[in-house]
Amino acid sequence: MSEEDMQRTLCAEFGGLAIQFNPVSGDFEVTASGSGLTNLGGGFFVLQQDIDLSGYAMERKTFYPYSSFEQRGGIVSGQFASAPTEQPYVIEQTIISSIPLNTNDFAASIIAAPGFNTYSGFIDGQARFDRSSIIHGELKWYTIDTTQSVKAGLNTLKLLEREVFSSLEPTAADKLYCYRILLLTAVTGEAFKGSWPPTRVLIPGTISSEPKLEYMMRLKRSYELANQV
Repeated sequence: MSEEDMQRTLCAEFGGLAIQFNPVSGDFEVTASGSGLTNLGGGFFVLQQDIDLSGYAMERKTFYPYSSFEQRGGIVSGQFASAPTEQPYVIEQTIISSIPLNTNDFAASIIAAPGFNTYSGFIDGQARFDRSSIIHGELKWYTIDTTQSVKAGLNTLKLLEREVFSSLEPTAADKLYCYRILLLTAVTGEAFKGSWPPTRVLIPGTISSEPKLEYMMRLKRSYELANQV
């Protein structure tokens, strides 16, 4: 293998999160979490752990991913009222992007994954997102498994839906922005606890040089998108 063609596996590590409803404040409080946590309120949280590619960018290298997959360190669980008036959901989304996302993007991504041509899309700067920006993307929805759960107990939740929207497009960006978006949604007072396990995303690929014109065009597009935040 030549110096111009190096195999690498990028890794984004996310800690777990445990939350509990506080009836005094009417909101969820964090009881345990990994680093890089932002609490957006209302049971909505974001963990961010970026991947630094500046060393490769300085050498004018491009990263060519050929796969991406997630590893998990536990279960998703929740505790809800014994007879909820509406279906509760626990949501988990992982996005690794060559451009940064903002708070509006996080909220919109739960409705419609980034990079799709859809009626809802992003509510802030829709045009700056296309599939090539989203190197890795995965969304999961969980709810109560009524066939196995103990009423009002802390139960393992059932996976309802899994959506994968990774582009695996090459990138010349100097950083990959890695987000784990977590949401517990339920009628106020009907959700008591929720927890998500630690996870990691592995992206094997090749670090290599590409023709100058292609590299400059890729770099130009990356900077243009990043500056539209």
